[in-house]
Amino acid sequence: MNYLGTHPLEGGTLVASSDITSNTASVSLTGIFDPEVMYFIHAIDFRPNNNQRTLMYRWLDDSGAISFTNMQESGLYGGSGGAGSSGGVYSTNRTGGYTNFGSGTGNASDEHGMGQMWCVPNTANEKLAMVNAAFHNGTDEKYGGYFVQASRLNSSATRATGIEFVCDNNSGGHQIANVSIRVYKLGTKVNPLRSLKRRHTDNWVNSNYIGGSIKGQGWVKVAEITAADGDSALDFTDVFTSNYKRYVITGTDCRPATDDQTLLFKYRDASGLNAGTYHLSVHSSYANGETAQEHGDDIQQSSPIRNIGNTGNEAGHFVSFLDPVTSNTPKFMNFRSVQQRADTTTRYLTGSIAYNDATVMTGINFYWVSGNWESGTIKIYGVND
Repeated sequence: MNYLGTHPLEGGTLVASSDITSNTASVSLTGIFDPEVMYFIHAIDFRPNNNQRTLMYRWLDDSGAISFTNMQESGLYGGSGGAGSSGGVYSTNRTGGYTNFGSGTGNASDEHGMGQMWCVPNTANEKLAMVNAAFHNGTDEKYGGYFVQASRLNSSATRATGIEFVCDNNSGGHQIANVSIRVYKLGTKVNPLRSLKRRHTDNWVNSNYIGGSIKGQGWVKVAEITAADGDSALDFTDVFTSNYKRYVITGTDCRPATDDQTLLFKYRDASGLNAGTYHLSVHSSYANGETAQEHGDDIQQSSPIRNIGNTGNEAGHFVSFLDPVTSNTPKFMNFRSVQQRADTTTRYLTGSIAYNDATVMTGINFYWVSGNWESGTIKIYGVND
C-alpha cells in the first residue's frame, strides 16, 4: 500500500502472532519486546482442552522464564447468565509460575474466552500489566467478565523480552486447545523521509509522506457514521467480515435528543437484527464516590452508555473490543465508557456483554431507548493480523 498525503496509519505494529487449533502445552513468543515500549496483547477464541480452565502467562527473558517467588494479581469481576449473577474484587499472590489472563473457561466446541492486555514488559522496574477479559465458564449461559485484572512482578529487575502462554500453570494435563494471540507494539518514532523506495515500518505516516507501509499492522477504519439531529439509529450493515478476527468500536460525543437516555445496540446477522438473549455484567463508578455492580440476563438488547443528558455539555464516550465473526457462543464485547448523566453526575462504566448465539454477525445497530439521536460519531475498526 502506498501513501501520498497526510493519512495516519491507526494503531500499532504487529510484532508477533500465534494461532493454536489443537492441544498445545505452551505458546512462547520470544525476542519481541523492546526496552521501555508499551504493547497491546489480544487473546481471541481461547478454549482449554479440559472444562473450566484458565489461560495464564509468564514473562520470559532471553534465557527463558524469569524466576519469581510470587506474582501479585488483583481484579474486579462480575458475572451473568444461567447460574445467576456474581461479582466482587479479589487479590492473590500467584506462586505457580504463571498469572491469569481471564478465568475458568468452558471446553465445549462452541465455548470460548477473549481478552486484551496492555503492558511494558522490557523494563528494569516492576513488570506491570492490565487485562480485561470475558469468558463462557462451561455452565450453560453463564458468562464472566474481568473488568480489571492487573498483575505485578516485583521481585526481579530482569527485563522481559518475551511471553509464554499456558493453561492452568501447564500442569495436570491441562492444555490450550484453541487460541489466536496477537502482540502489537505502539510506535516509537516518526519517519521523516520522503521516498518512493522507503519501506515504512512504524505506525505513523508523516505529513506528505510518499512510500509504502508494511502489511498487517494497526487498526483499519472500516466504517463511520456521524449522527444528524433526528436520526433514529446508526445502523451498520455488512461491516463485520472474515477480513478481521477482532473489531474495535468507538463512540464519541454521543447525545440523545431526549434527556436521560441509554444507548442500546443490537447485532445484525444475514437475516436481520437480533433481539433477546443478551447478557450484561457491569461495574459503575461515580464521581461522588459511589460504586455499583449490575447484571441483566436474557435481555432484548444491551448498552455501553446509560442515562445520558442532553443539556449543556452533557455527553458520553465509549470504546469496545469484540469478536463478532467467531462461530463460538457467545459473542463477547468488552467495553469501557464515561458519561455525564442527566442528573449532572459523571459515571464510569466497565463491563462485558455476551450475546448467546453462534451465528456469525455482519453488522450492528445503535439507538436510544427512547427518542432519536441529537449528535455523536461511531467508528468501527478492524484489527489487522
